[in-house]
Amino acid sequence: MILFVDTSVLVKLYIAEPGSERMRKLVQEGRIAVSLLAFAEMHATFARRHREELLLISELEELQRRFGEDWEELMQVSIGSEVLGFVPELCTRHPLRGADAIHLASALLLRREGLETIFACSDGRLLAAAAAEGLSILDPVQEALDGP
Repeated sequence: MILFVDTSVLVKLYIAEPGSERMRKLVQEGRIAVSLLAFAEMHATFARRHREELLLISELEELQRRFGEDWEELMQVSIGSEVLGFVPELCTRHPLRGADAIHLASALLLRREGLETIFACSDGRLLAAAAAEGLSILDPVQEALDGP
């Protein structure tokens, strides 16, 4: 089983938020996959929190270091033509932002490749789209697993 996580959930492994404890447990239980887009989104999130004075520079540097070390352990889904091929239809069927369409398309690619995939995020609209596309879904804040 692959747990595909978008950035809203991946960040919970590094910054204490609702659902962080649940995510730490899930990481120990199985393989985690991410879109390559998550790399930029995570660094942008860390930097934003520093600019907002929610992180000291030492905390920012530590988060960047830890994430950099962990990044290589994640199953990374490239944003190539196969992922992009899903995007037009997804955006037609669901009210998705561009980045959300990339995350969902990445998870759908894993499923198409025959991997049992659960889609985890903390965005209700994106979870609804994932469920409508036939993926099992997980919101670590709700700690409930739903799906077909």
